[in-house]
Amino acid sequence: MKTKKLFTSLAAAVMLSTSLAGSGAVLSQTAHAADTTQTASTNSQAKKGTMTVKYRTVTATIKNTNPTLYTIGDDGKTLKPVTIGYTKGQAIQLTYIVPTSGKNKVYAIEGTMNVNGKDVQLFVPETEVTVSGTVPTFDDAVKQRTADVKTIQDAFNNRDLKYIVITPKSKKGAKIYYAYKKTKKSKKIYFKASKKKIKKGKKFKSSMIVKHGKTRYVYIGKKRYVKQSAVKLVSAKYAPVKLSDDLKSLIVEN
Repeated sequence: MKTKKLFTSLAAAVMLSTSLAGSGAVLSQTAHAADTTQTASTNSQAKKGTMTVKYRTVTATIKNTNPTLYTIGDDGKTLKPVTIGYTKGQAIQLTYIVPTSGKNKVYAIEGTMNVNGKDVQLFVPETEVTVSGTVPTFDDAVKQRTADVKTIQDAFNNRDLKYIVITPKSKKGAKIYYAYKKTKKSKKIYFKASKKKIKKGKKFKSSMIVKHGKTRYVYIGKKRYVKQSAVKLVSAKYAPVKLSDDLKSLIVEN
């Protein structure tokens, strides 16, 4: 670890992995927010909450108190040693092996830590820790995380929508429509406007939207409908996402 060649190659490798990965959780991929209720913006388009998907980790324990750790120097090109105050036997989480040309492996520690007022990513030589399992290479860790992101995103996209909450756009409210058939045997449904309106600020739950020609009507209960164009979305309630516990543990909401 003390040779100039290894130190330089490690610095370059860390710079590469950090630029690709970011500090701690890499690849800034996003998915719908994990909350089952999502709030909507004023333009009636649902806001997409974002979340970060962390790397999978391997637990390691510190061999000796105050081990030598590294972080990227202020010049952004070299590594500098730092002392964090880890104690012997303390558990830490490792994410991947930093690619280097040296004989000793260097591991990236999950997350960031505040050092002298700055949040930095830390790296630990294999000589300083006892690892409980196999730590993946950087490339393998990125591949696994990309697969995890896709699985999680698909799970959120495929959730069942329970209902939406809507409210009128206009200060004048939204006109109420009633559905009817011209005859009892008729299969075709028509919509007729009434003189009634729902007032501005009034909120309604709906679990059904009916398309009639080019117009969509939102059902608000008691045989009443309003035009979708006359209302805006307040929130949407989704069924709980179906994910395994290990995948749920990788999600960090922003």
